[in-house]
Amino acid sequence: MSGRVVSLGNAVVDVALAVPSLPRRGDDVLADGAPEAGGGGLRAVLAARGAGAEALFAGRIGTGPFGDLIRAALRRADVAMPLAPVAEADSGIAITLVEPDGERSFVTTTGAELADPDLDGLTIGHDDAVHVSGYGLQEPGRAAAVGRFVAGLPESVTVLLDPGPFGVGSAPPALLGRIDWWSGTAAEAGGGDPERAAAALAARVRRGAVVRLGADGCVLAERRADPVRLPAPAVRVRSTNGAGDTHVGTFLAHLVTGADPIAAAVAATAAASAFVAR
Repeated sequence: MSGRVVSLGNAVVDVALAVPSLPRRGDDVLADGAPEAGGGGLRAVLAARGAGAEALFAGRIGTGPFGDLIRAALRRADVAMPLAPVAEADSGIAITLVEPDGERSFVTTTGAELADPDLDGLTIGHDDAVHVSGYGLQEPGRAAAVGRFVAGLPESVTVLLDPGPFGVGSAPPALLGRIDWWSGTAAEAGGGDPERAAAALAARVRRGAVVRLGADGCVLAERRADPVRLPAPAVRVRSTNGAGDTHVGTFLAHLVTGADPIAAAVAATAAASAFVAR
């Protein structure tokens, strides 16, 4: 089996700023950083390409300078962009404040990535894996359109939901029933014991769940199997921004090239650890 990793969005431009600490209200801090294309589905498909899979970005991209940054990043990685640009809007940006320990905080503005998904002409192969981001499910009309598209995919297509900070509730019930894999942080999984959370999520989807634990690795739970905790390599963390998307893209890349889920999750955890150390 060898398919593509296809992301349905979202992509924004990160303005990642390294700060000595978060400013107090009314305060000011000096920062280092610059705009770069990244975030969400974009980072996931770049990670998938880095892991050796063919990738396609099927999210909406704007027509201003931020959209240009996103398209340039995708072209450099040889990632196809089949959807038409959104003529009336630029892509959004995420102001990302990165503290010395690597923790990041976001302030995000939305843009073209929330336009009508325009998926009617998109062809998905039987061996492909489709990535759905919770960020793209917050507008009801868009969520409904994505849900209809995913529900109509061939049964053999692997579908992964990364809910982002919106948790399980980011997916309409009909969409959750077509999800093969759920991948999110422990907080997004509801908190508490990660093995128990992973097992509960695995029971709600078709194949399983990955609960990402940062420096502690991840927990992988397949339906009707005991959860497995997979440790992460020890690294010096420079920034955690993009680690989750890197994990997701690498996990899917290994699945579509024939790896079993545990091997895919081990590779994903290693890739995310290397990413945060860069």
